[in-house]
Amino acid sequence: MRIGFKLTRWVMYIVAAVGVAATARDAVDPPARRTVVFSTKSVSDARLAWFAVSFARAYLTWSSNPSVHQTSLMQFVAPTADRDVGLTPAPVSAQVVTWVDIAAESTGPARVHDYTVAVATGRGVRYVAVAVTQSAGGRPALARYPALVAAPALDEARALDGGSLPPVTNDDAIAVLDRALGNYLGGSAENLAADLAPGALVQPVAPGLTLRRVVRLALEPSDAVLATVRATDPADDVFTLAYQISLAESHGRWEIARIGP
Repeated sequence: MRIGFKLTRWVMYIVAAVGVAATARDAVDPPARRTVVFSTKSVSDARLAWFAVSFARAYLTWSSNPSVHQTSLMQFVAPTADRDVGLTPAPVSAQVVTWVDIAAESTGPARVHDYTVAVATGRGVRYVAVAVTQSAGGRPALARYPALVAAPALDEARALDGGSLPPVTNDDAIAVLDRALGNYLGGSAENLAADLAPGALVQPVAPGLTLRRVVRLALEPSDAVLATVRATDPADDVFTLAYQISLAESHGRWEIARIGP
């Protein structure tokens, strides 16, 4: 049976070897049940991001008293450095930051992390580029003066449901995907486990969802399935959502190897 997966010969050898080992193991010690293994995605260095956000908030917050601005920036610059970090607010002016967030990040040369921080004030949203390095002791520190930049460039999405991708056409695979999606979104871990491959990775899903319809099952170039579904929450709000699913064929049946966003 095929749904378009491109298994190379060496992958087939590995899968066959793993299958033989698993069969021998199960014959000696049959598993009582399959378990749902929850996993989380790795994130960037939270300390450096928090440093950039905290600096941007202090940098763009001031009052008519100049010492207030300098005091808020004391934790970021040495007493002998530029105490205002290059910013001189207009006389008798004040500015309050209402929210801040990371808009973009990248790693530059010499392990300098560049963050674009969106900062909302009464004057609108400004974007501050903050370069963060680490001291010899591993503590975050400013690498240079900040910069005022434009918002990160955006582009319009043409299709969200994988319309340009080929559909999954194998009936057996579709049946497993439909059933697994219903159990996954509905929070039925026990029923979902019946369709999971050993050691499957399952990303936690928001509680209280109910699957209403599977809109489209598309095959991505990575061989993962892009599942577009329609679901409702406890308040009966309707959402169109997308999840990625990896399938594995074992002993003539399809199993879920991974499911999540």
